[in-house]
Amino acid sequence: MSAQGDFGAAVGRYLAFELGGQCFAVDVSRVEVVLETARITRVPKALPYLRGVINFRGSVIPVADLKIRFGEGRTGSGDGSRVIVLQARYGSDDLTIGILADAVREVIELESTGVERPPQFGFRLDEAIIAGVGQKNGEFIVVLNVDEALKATGAQGERASETR
Repeated sequence: MSAQGDFGAAVGRYLAFELGGQCFAVDVSRVEVVLETARITRVPKALPYLRGVINFRGSVIPVADLKIRFGEGRTGSGDGSRVIVLQARYGSDDLTIGILADAVREVIELESTGVERPPQFGFRLDEAIIAGVGQKNGEFIVVLNVDEALKATGAQGERASETR
């Protein structure tokens, strides 16, 4: 079980993964499974960062590319790439969704003293997407608020469509 920090970042266990050479993390309690990247079927007129759908245990699951969402290009489909299947809140619905990762590292534990509020200056991303910034073994880890990261709002949605 994780405790809430005074600024909203949960302290506890996270699944660490890589996007574009940077380490990100999501609350491990939200993760169902990590899959090898499967064939993704594109869905016409979907949001730009929704790369398509996959079949997971007989169900159709949308797959999001957070690199597109963050305006950083597309996640590749190399040997180490993975789909992290997790539970997210999208609008008023709870759903199972996959997010692409360049690589998945490990489950890590972050202590309350190791997670801080993200800096307020000079970042293009909506602050709500970042639950906090942690440090583990001298490396910064961006802890994501998955629900906020999957919202399609304003400038981020427009920027994402430019990367297509």
